[in-house]
Amino acid sequence: MRKKSRVLFFLFFLFFLQKSYSKIEELNLTSNYGFYNQQKKIFYAKGNAHISIDNNEIYCEEMEIYLTKDDNVDKAIFKKNIRIFQEKEKIQIGGEYAEYYKTEKQFIIRENAFYIDVEEEVAVFGDAIYNYDKKKVAIVQGNIRIFQKEIFAKGASVKYTRKDKLMELTGFPTVENQGSVYSAKKIIVNVDTNTFLLEGGIEATILNEEKEEKDKLEEKGK
Repeated sequence: MRKKSRVLFFLFFLFFLQKSYSKIEELNLTSNYGFYNQQKKIFYAKGNAHISIDNNEIYCEEMEIYLTKDDNVDKAIFKKNIRIFQEKEKIQIGGEYAEYYKTEKQFIIRENAFYIDVEEEVAVFGDAIYNYDKKKVAIVQGNIRIFQKEIFAKGASVKYTRKDKLMELTGFPTVENQGSVYSAKKIIVNVDTNTFLLEGGIEATILNEEKEEKDKLEEKGK
């Protein structure tokens, strides 16, 4: 029964595309169940929902697609178990609630939000993500955790500039690297070189593993 309703909704969507002269055919929307409110110009989709829009492959449980008076996409809302794949940029984004504004090509994602740069092997988790595709910039806010190879960092906010591969971490940030812990007013992580820069009010607890091993050998020889 689910399969049948999925096919019917997809066919209805194709019928709408033909009537609107294929203005939004790039959406390629499918789901288990859905309907179109012609008066409000809103598509509703529920259950294994999927849509392709602006080089984003989006999967979730529920979505709402809002059209302009000319039947072009204005914005979209996604809910529950959201997974967004940007194959060209090798980026994966997700959360439990998201809004997409097509003109600005901006995602706003909230609740269990995550941002993963597959190529650079870096993952960022936080309360909310503001992803600007045009500027290739992502801002993650609230309870930030960054995992990148041997680096673990946390703070209140991070700005990731994909072009420069730099993460600017603020809000009482700290970074851990090979057992050492650093804090500063601002921490900049270069995800390309797996290094970091500390700025302002620096504090550090540095673990010297070579010295510790030497001390152990000296103690053993006594």
